[in-house]
Amino acid sequence: MALNSRGSVDPRWLTHNRGVLRALQLAEVEIYSADNASQSYDAESNSWTSSAIEVYIGRARVQPVNAVNESGDNFNPSFFKTVRVQISYNKNEVEGATADMPDIRPGHKMRVTSAPYNETLSKFIYVVTDVLNSSNSWERTLLCKVDTELDPTVTGA
Repeated sequence: MALNSRGSVDPRWLTHNRGVLRALQLAEVEIYSADNASQSYDAESNSWTSSAIEVYIGRARVQPVNAVNESGDNFNPSFFKTVRVQISYNKNEVEGATADMPDIRPGHKMRVTSAPYNETLSKFIYVVTDVLNSSNSWERTLLCKVDTELDPTVTGA
């Protein structure tokens, strides 16, 4: 190999560093498509069932980006937050999932099913608003919007 014939970044750099980010993914999430999904409530068990299609199940890093009162309504001080969610390539735990990253789209919804260091994250329904990613993608980065006033255990969301 001739001197300086390779770029400044080793071609293995991208895959070799994925493990570092995976170690920071301390939450478990479920991303699903709620399009044409139906929900039913069972009063006996006080639980909801849904026909939503699971797209991704696995570990994630969930980080708030901002908090803004976007309602524009002085009588409803609901705060919507934008949240950055990072999920790993090749780590989808949905039954029958392949090594390819699923096609996650704006409008898909997400639940945090476990967050041992911040259980509050599991109280909300997150809506995917942006799926664009970096050209240097160690993982898939999603932007989600969450209404911090909404409690899915009360509304069945």
